[in-house]
Amino acid sequence: MAKISVPEEQQQSLTNNEQNAGIASLSHWSFLIGWVVPFASLIIPLVLYNTTGKEDAFVKANAKEALNLLLFSVIVALVSIPLCFILVGFFVLFSLGLFVIIFSIIAAIQTMSAEQGDAPYRYPIIFRLLS
Repeated sequence: MAKISVPEEQQQSLTNNEQNAGIASLSHWSFLIGWVVPFASLIIPLVLYNTTGKEDAFVKANAKEALNLLLFSVIVALVSIPLCFILVGFFVLFSLGLFVIIFSIIAAIQTMSAEQGDAPYRYPIIFRLLS
């Protein structure tokens, strides 16, 4: 058999950084996947943190940030449920839902377009329990 070689300039392979940016963005997309698959917003970032995150700091940082958003949203939801009796909680829950949907999409898109040396996306306003 003859060996066929393709010149390097014609090869269109992904670099290691581009592959990891796509994997890192999966932790942010998990919030939207969670609407279809239960607990996906918890499982996907944990799996990425414990597998790929051990080898790649960018994936680890994005998975950690997604877990921080999950913890923030659970704590705010638990605090706002009793506030529903005085009607303030409904506004807080609605705002939290919009915040999670909008900023998880923004985070996923910015993470997918990240290049080597870029800092991981950090959600605004949230407190970070995992550092």
